[in-house]
Order: sequence, then structure tokens, then C-alpha cells
Amino acid sequence: MKLESLQYFVMIAQTGSIAKAAARLSVNRSTMSMALSTLEDQLGTALFIRTGNSMQLAPAGEKIIDDSIRLINLAESIKHRCLHDDEQLPHRLVIGRDDALPEAFWREIIRSIRKRYPGISLEMHYASANALQQMVEEGFMDLACCLDQSLYANTQLPLQVLGWVALHMVIAKDHPLTQMRYVSNEDLASVPQIAYLDLSQSDIQTNVSERYDIALSSFELIRDAIRDKLGWGYVPEPLLKGFQPQEVARIAHGYNVSWHGYVAISQQVVENEQPIIREIRRLISDQMVALPGIDMSLPA
Repeated sequence: MKLESLQYFVMIAQTGSIAKAAARLSVNRSTMSMALSTLEDQLGTALFIRTGNSMQLAPAGEKIIDDSIRLINLAESIKHRCLHDDEQLPHRLVIGRDDALPEAFWREIIRSIRKRYPGISLEMHYASANALQQMVEEGFMDLACCLDQSLYANTQLPLQVLGWVALHMVIAKDHPLTQMRYVSNEDLASVPQIAYLDLSQSDIQTNVSERYDIALSSFELIRDAIRDKLGWGYVPEPLLKGFQPQEVARIAHGYNVSWHGYVAISQQVVENEQPIIREIRRLISDQMVALPGIDMSLPA
């Protein structure tokens, strides 16, 4: 009995047909069909009830499906331990991030980490940049990623820029400011400003206005508040993807776009850090390239 045959069996059970299972695993349909027939011959029973092109588990198949999945998972675990036997891997990895990048981006990062390191207990926390910095300093967190230029002056922790994120000054699409060819600071002062708490005292805020009317701890909340016509504010371009054009619009102001470094914070300098931290940091940086409003070098 081959492990490959059990993988085919499980995939056919999940998809309901050999054709779909073969396409999912990028395997020739005839090869999969022959492997299934061989498996059934070895077990001396039919594993599926065939109705046209549809296949449902037979009673014998129902009995062994769970154990087949366990065997496949065990084999993957054994393979992983052998491949990474020479690596000093931690039993637990704690990562922190802010919300400047979309949830879908972090779901893919989690999926990639689990695929690469299935034996590690993974935690991912969401917090503000200042809170993330503190958690790394206190040893609670192994790696934190966030958008905050002010960290350069506020911490002795090693920082590495993963990329640069564009923040756009936006307001509800139907607001009168969107019709103006040039918007001055005085024009902005007549409309409520929605600020990001961690950036409320940064250059991007004070260059435009020293006051704000609403301060929120989440870029997504700021984006939604702007869509709800509560005022104007800065939103990372990756969070604007998917918004309908009629919902928000950029403001024609001299500071309508600002580039901020998206940084990774860790406890050790690059030369001394664990290989897994280096690899995850590289993974995040590589996948940022596909996001809108990202530049991997300092924009002019």
C-alpha cells in the first residue's frame, strides 16, 4: 500500500470525482484511477460507490477515511522533522502586527508559516505599533511588524524596513473638497480630521494640522469613518483596494500622499537572530510586493 494511493483516495472523497481530484493534485486522471483500483484490490473491497462521474464513499471507505488522513498527516510530520532536523526551531512563535495591511494578507502569511513549520505553535497578535514595540522589549513577542516611523527614535531594538507603504489623504467621494483643484490647510481645518492614534504626533499629522477631531486605533476604523462621511484622514493604500470608486476619493493637497516604512522589530540583530525569524521576515517582505501602494525601496 502506497502513501500516494491514500492521498488520491482522500482527495477523491473530498472532491467527489476522479477528474476533480486529479486536477486538484495535478495528476494524470488515468494514473489516479489505476492507483485507486490497485488500492481497492489490495484491501479486497470497493471504497467508492460509482454513479456516472460521481463517486461517494462506500461503507468500507467510510471506515478508513479518518485513519487515511491521519496516516498522511503523520507522514508529512515525519518528513518535516527529517528535513529540519538540523534547525534550532522554537516550540512556540509569537508574531505581532498592526492593521496597515489587509486581513487577507495576514491569512496568507499564517498559511505559509504553518505549511513551512507545521510543528510549531504559532500565535499572532494584533496591536498598535507602540504596544507591539513594548511586547518585543519585554520578551513576550518574537517578531512584530508595523507601520510607524516614530519607532526609529523611540527604541533600541533592531529594526528592519520590509517595504514602504503609501498613505493617502482621502475623504468621502461626494464631499465638496473632492471638487477643488487645490486644497489648503485652511480648507482642511473646516472639516473634521480623523487621525490614527499612533501617528497623531507624527510629521504627517503636524505638517497638515496640529489638531484632530477624532482619533482611532485602527486604520480600518478610519477608512470606514471616512466612508461614513465623518471627516478626512490618511489610509494605507492596501486597505483601499476593493473599495468602490464612488465611496472615497483623494484630496488635492500638497501632503496628500506620504510614504511610511513598514518595519520588522525583533530582539536580536540580524546576524544573531534565529533562522526562522529571518525567513518569516523575508516571507512577509516578499509577499508585500503584490500589494497596491507598496514600494520596496525608499520612494523619491
